[in-house]
Amino acid sequence: MKNALAGSETHFTREPGGTPVAERIRDIVLDPEAEMDVWTEAYLYAAARADHARAEILPRLRRGQDVVCERYLDSSLAYQGVGRGLGLEAVRGLNSYAVEAVMPERTFYLRLDPQERERRAATLGAPLDRIEAVGADFMRRVEEGFEELARREPGRILVLDAALPPEQLADLVVGEMRRLQYTRGG
Repeated sequence: MKNALAGSETHFTREPGGTPVAERIRDIVLDPEAEMDVWTEAYLYAAARADHARAEILPRLRRGQDVVCERYLDSSLAYQGVGRGLGLEAVRGLNSYAVEAVMPERTFYLRLDPQERERRAATLGAPLDRIEAVGADFMRRVEEGFEELARREPGRILVLDAALPPEQLADLVVGEMRRLQYTRGG
């Protein structure tokens, strides 16, 4: 897809998912009926990420394309590492081989007040997936995980106010991506 970012080609994708195998794993990990150990969950996310990264993300990066991925390793660090209590370094190590140690140049952490998040979810009226159904204490730990990551890597993780209008958030993201391309000489 051609975009407005200095004429570069940008690939948009998501996790878990992004490939047929990863989409099937997504169905399993988000299935409200599926009960599994927290390590099983972490390994399934890493397996989906390995397939996605090796089939979609890494080849594009090697060709010089930009990749925008909704969620990636930082999500596993927050959800499984902190939320599930497996530890940041344990989850990072589990995923390191899956992604060939490739981390995003920039992660956009969309911070949203928990009450607003719950209000938005209720407005959508969609049934909760397996992760969303864990509850408020779990989500609080996940948020703490994202906050910790943002503190540890302020040069890579940009915190944005998710209460801003979508158009304003999009402008901030596009502006930052343009800045990154400029600093790389692209």
